[in-house]
Amino acid sequence: MRLLSLLLLSFTLAFAITQTGFYTDEINNSNNDFSALRNTTLLENSEDINTSSFMLEDEIEVLEPVVQAKLLYQSYFEPPKKLFKGQIFTLTIKTISTKKDFDDLRYAFTNALGLRLISKDYTRRVELPYFYDTFYFQVKGSRVKTPHVTTSLLFNNYSDILKDELNGIKIDTVRLNPEKDFSGILADTFKIIEYKTTQYDNKNNIVVFSAEAKMGNLKDFSLNIAKKENIDSYEEKLPYAKITYYAVVSKQLDELKFTYFNLKTRRFENVIVPIIVHNDRVSTQTDLAPTQNMHIVPKLIAFSIVSLLALALFIYKQNRFFLLIFIIPLFFIAQLLIPKKQICIKKDSSIYLLPMNNGTIFEQVPYQFRTEALGESKGFSKIRMHNKQIGWVKDDNLCKN
Repeated sequence: MRLLSLLLLSFTLAFAITQTGFYTDEINNSNNDFSALRNTTLLENSEDINTSSFMLEDEIEVLEPVVQAKLLYQSYFEPPKKLFKGQIFTLTIKTISTKKDFDDLRYAFTNALGLRLISKDYTRRVELPYFYDTFYFQVKGSRVKTPHVTTSLLFNNYSDILKDELNGIKIDTVRLNPEKDFSGILADTFKIIEYKTTQYDNKNNIVVFSAEAKMGNLKDFSLNIAKKENIDSYEEKLPYAKITYYAVVSKQLDELKFTYFNLKTRRFENVIVPIIVHNDRVSTQTDLAPTQNMHIVPKLIAFSIVSLLALALFIYKQNRFFLLIFIIPLFFIAQLLIPKKQICIKKDSSIYLLPMNNGTIFEQVPYQFRTEALGESKGFSKIRMHNKQIGWVKDDNLCKN
């Protein structure tokens, strides 16, 4: 009986040990499966992470040009709110760039309405990091829209891809309603520098003057009262400009009066040029020789009478003072009788109405000829031509011999 109990206990222990080994293998197998599953999951996640990383890099590369394109910004700086037709005004472009190594800025204007760009040159004011570039325009139409501006950075004279676009803006325009004496000039300031009037013919005088204006449209200067007019010369150094102008007007006028529109005060201002006629007549004069002789003969007679009287008194009173009076008139008589200086005019020389550079040319002589020199003025010689007309020729057109 005891032996049977021992055998039963041995069999029970053996069965327990066997079951324990089976469960241990199952646990190990389960652990191995879990490890494999975990490694597989980590590998897949790793691939997803790498893929995401590549996608981010691609997205960054796509976004980079967009960021670069916004490194340049521009706008109109204090544009005018109202303009007058004919007015000269300025447009200032305010620019900023975060790129520091560019050489310059380049501008392109398109699609402007009712405007004329006076000059491609501009003035620059720098207040880092901003650039203020100012251009000059003139209003030519009744409706105005500023140009569309394309600004690009310049590197070694090469325009970079970094650009910015600035759309044009509309500006209200006013048309003046002036009186008949309006000269067509709109300016901040306008002043007469010098003037001169000479006889043009028996019915008219010619008035010549130089004028200077600030922000003025001097090229448009014109007077309704003028029978004939022209701008002889024009000089421009913005914002200032200068003209030399002449007008043929009636001899009945004792002053040349006109108006201009003052852009500062927003009203018409009067300008008066006195007409003081000088003795010298200009191109249309045809009776110079007879008139000249009429003036010379009375002078010769007067000087001769004075000289003879002084000689008689000297003989009668033996006073040297009368001898001096006798000699002085003889000096003037000799001056009148001495022929005028002869000069030679080259072929194809231009004859000017007045002694001014870029002045009005009223004739061009097709041949070389000699004539009297009637006067001189700043590189010009006053001459009488074969047709008895009076004009001015540049000294450069005189024959050397």
